[in-house]
Amino acid sequence: MPFCHKCGFKLREGASFCPSCGVATAGESRALDVIATAPSGPARNAMTKRAKILYSIAALSLFSVFLLIFARNLPGGENPVITKQPEVSMGSIKPDAVLNPSPITVEVGNGRITFPLAALLEKRMVGFDYQSSGVTIPLIAFITGEGKLVTAVAICEPCNSHTFRIEGSELACGNCETRWKLNNLEGIQGACQKYPPAPIPSIVVGNEVQIDEGILKNWKMRI
Repeated sequence: MPFCHKCGFKLREGASFCPSCGVATAGESRALDVIATAPSGPARNAMTKRAKILYSIAALSLFSVFLLIFARNLPGGENPVITKQPEVSMGSIKPDAVLNPSPITVEVGNGRITFPLAALLEKRMVGFDYQSSGVTIPLIAFITGEGKLVTAVAICEPCNSHTFRIEGSELACGNCETRWKLNNLEGIQGACQKYPPAPIPSIVVGNEVQIDEGILKNWKMRI
């Protein structure tokens, strides 16, 4: 007959607790101790300080890349070619003014395509062709409202139009009527917004506008 290990009271067989003092029997006490001390699961290794630093750097790098991509796709950004173009005039264009390119003759020689700056200042928009190896590339030149000189290949590639006009602060295709902002050629409306006339770098030397002939020789359609 078992007895309580605390008060000595006689216990019934299989009793878990002493009816006299209420303490758990020796067997039950050992079982509870085993349960209390048993591990609840595999221990997790704490992240080291070095791992935390590397994780933070990786997260910051990914976030920076995301911000850069997002910023590049925001509307209203600068055109990298037009941004570097020279300023030649601060004349303004009336909001309801419509300008069509006036045809001019250019000179090609010494690796340069040149035309008089005076013609552009007078007309604000001119057009001309460049021919090489049996290929003709139409071009336009115009002055933005901010006074930037812009030279560009006059082709709306999706609809194959070679005609453009300026309406106030917008450049419009004469075929599909797609419109772009004049100052950065950002699309406004129309089916061909992603393909404005491709800007070509040019410089002003004295009284002439000059374009590197090699740029046009290597120019290719975007689609």
